This record gives sequence, C-alpha cells and structure tokens, in this order.
Amino acid sequence: AHMQEATEIREIGKEENKLAIKDAEDAQTALANAIAVLETFYKESGGVKKESWEFLQEPVKLPENPSTWDSGYTSVADPAAQPDGIVSVLKAVASDFAEMESQTMAQEESDQ
Repeated sequence: AHMQEATEIREIGKEENKLAIKDAEDAQTALANAIAVLETFYKESGGVKKESWEFLQEPVKLPENPSTWDSGYTSVADPAAQPDGIVSVLKAVASDFAEMESQTMAQEESDQ
C-alpha cells in the first residue's frame, strides 16, 4: 500500500515538474522575443546605443515633420539602465525563469 501511494505521489510530482519546465521554457522564449523587439525599437529610436556592426544598414528616410505625429519619440528613461529599465527588468525575469527551470530539472533528477 505504501509503495503504491509513493508511486502515485511520484507520478503527480513528475507531471507537475514537466509542466513547470514547459512553462519556464515558454516564458523564456516569450521574454527573449520581447527583449529582441524592444532592443530593436530602442536602437532605431536612439534610446539604446547601436553596436558598430549595426550602422551598416541604411536608415529609412523620413520627412522632417511626418504628418502622423507632432514630435519625434524620446525615451522616458534609458531602457537598459539598471535596475528599472524595461530591457533590464525583462532580462532579470528571464534569468529567474532559467533558474526555476534548472532547479526543477535538478529536483526531477533527485526524485528519480
């Protein structure tokens, strides 16, 4: 009876760990995509410094005063500034998910 109960508990734990690992992987993918979009945006808007190799691209030529807005975009804050920049926050969250995934995988190994 105890063996059957232990097996059932282990199966439940195994399924929970599997779901936690999948959630962590999905979250890391979503965060990496969000960071890439934001970094691209901020680099194009001048909010983040471009790498030297990124200057090889020809910029889009816009009229001096495009009719779709009254003034150019100016960043509220440096998006990469520690600790409050959005890119920094997303990278920290991604790191937390990677740590959670690693710990869950280690737990799964030790529970075998």
